[in-house]
Amino acid sequence: MNRVRRRLLLLPLAVTGLLTGCGIQTEIRQCQLPEDFNSRDDASKVDYMMKQVSPDSVARFICNGALGKINGIRIDTIAIAVAHAYANYNDSSLILFSREFDDYSSNLELADKMRIYLMSGLSDPKRLGYELGLEYVDHIRADSMQVKDVKEELEAFKAACSDDTLTYVRFIKGFKTALRLDHTRDLSEEIYNAFINY
Repeated sequence: MNRVRRRLLLLPLAVTGLLTGCGIQTEIRQCQLPEDFNSRDDASKVDYMMKQVSPDSVARFICNGALGKINGIRIDTIAIAVAHAYANYNDSSLILFSREFDDYSSNLELADKMRIYLMSGLSDPKRLGYELGLEYVDHIRADSMQVKDVKEELEAFKAACSDDTLTYVRFIKGFKTALRLDHTRDLSEEIYNAFINY
C-alpha cells in the first residue's frame, strides 16, 4: 500500500493553467499560475506557491520540480528553493515543511532519492552510496517489497549511477551490511538469500 501511495504521489503534476495535486490525502489546492511563472527564479516560484498551498505541498512541489516531475515547471537549484522556504516560514509551518521535505525525499525511489540528496547537499557525496545502502533494508521492510520489486529498483539505481560507479559499489556494500545485521530480525529469508551475494 505504501509503495502504491508513493508512486501516486510521484506522478507528474499536470500543469495546464492550473496546478492540482495528484496525491492521496494531499492538500495541494488549485491555484492559478501566472503566465510568467516559468520564467521566475526558484525563490520566486516557491514564494508564490507558499501563498497558494500548504507547507507540506510546497515541500513536495520543490522535490518534484527539482526532479523534473512537474510538467513544464522546473526548480533549478533546490538549495535556493529550500532556503527561501526556511527563511519565510515560521513556527508550525516551518515544522510541517521541514518534516514533509525530509519524509518525502527519504521515501523516493532510490535513483530519485540519490538525486535529491545530491542536489540539496543532504549528504556527503562520498558517503551517500553507503548511507543509502544502509537505509535500503528499512525501505524494503516498510514497503513490504518483494524480490522482484527490489531487483527493479536496484537496476534503475545502477543505471542512474552509470557515471558514478563508486556510489553504486558503496551502496551495495551498505546494503549487504544492513542485510547481515537484519538477517535474524523481521527480514524475509527470500530477500536475504536473493541479495546477500548480489
